[in-house]
Amino acid sequence: MGGGNYPPPPGPPSPPRKSNTGKIVAIVVVVLVVLIGAGGFFAYRAVTSVAAGVTGGMGGDCPAVSTDDVNSVLGGTFDVIAMGGVGSIAAPLLDSRVLPDAETCWAVDSGTGQQNDLGKLARIARYSGSDAATRFQAELTKAQGTSEDRGNGITVSSSAYFAKSVEAGDEAFCTTGDGTSAAGALVRRGDLLVYVSTTAGGDGGIPQVQFDPDADPGAAVGFATDDANCDLAVKLAEKVT
Repeated sequence: MGGGNYPPPPGPPSPPRKSNTGKIVAIVVVVLVVLIGAGGFFAYRAVTSVAAGVTGGMGGDCPAVSTDDVNSVLGGTFDVIAMGGVGSIAAPLLDSRVLPDAETCWAVDSGTGQQNDLGKLARIARYSGSDAATRFQAELTKAQGTSEDRGNGITVSSSAYFAKSVEAGDEAFCTTGDGTSAAGALVRRGDLLVYVSTTAGGDGGIPQVQFDPDADPGAAVGFATDDANCDLAVKLAEKVT
C-alpha cells in the first residue's frame, strides 16, 4: 500500500477570546484621572474623543438600558458601557452628584470634532431597594443645598443644584448643569431610583451659563441647556428597568 501525503492532525482548539471590557474600563479611568485637572470643556472634549475610541463596539453592555433606547432618546450614535464600581473614580466627569454609589453606565457620542460639536455624554445610574423613597428625599434635600453651623462662627455649606420638580414616575426632580453642563433627572418608580444626566440637550455645543446675580451665594448656577437636558433625562429614565 503506497504512502501518501496527509495533512497534519488539527491542533488543540484556540482558547476562548477573553472580553476586553476590563482593559477598556481601565483605559477610560486612567484618561479621566489624567484629565480631571484640565477642567471644564477642555477635559470634556478630550474625554468624549478618547472614550469614544476605547469604548467602540462596547454598546449593549449596560444592563439598565439598551443602546438603541439611548440612541433614540438622546439622538446620536452612542457607545454605552457599564462602569460598575469604577463609577466613583470617574465621578468628576460623570455627574455623581446624585446616587454616587449606584450602578452606573456611561454613554458617549464623540461628535464631529468641530468646534461647535463637542460630542455628548450621559450617565445612567440605577438603584433598587426598599428604602428608595427615603433615599429620594435625602437626594432632594442635598440638591437644595445644605448649611451646617459647626460653632465658633464656622458654617459649612454645599451648593444647590435643584432645578425643579417634574411629573414622572411616583416623584421626580431635575438638576441644574454640573461643570460639564450635564443636567438630569432623578425619578422614583416604586423601589426603583433612576438618575440620568446628560449634555445631549446642547447637541454638542457649549451652552451659556445662567445665574441670578441677586441670589444667595449657595444658589444653583445653571446652563441654558438645563431644561432640554432635563426633558431628555426624564424620557431616558422611563426606559431604564
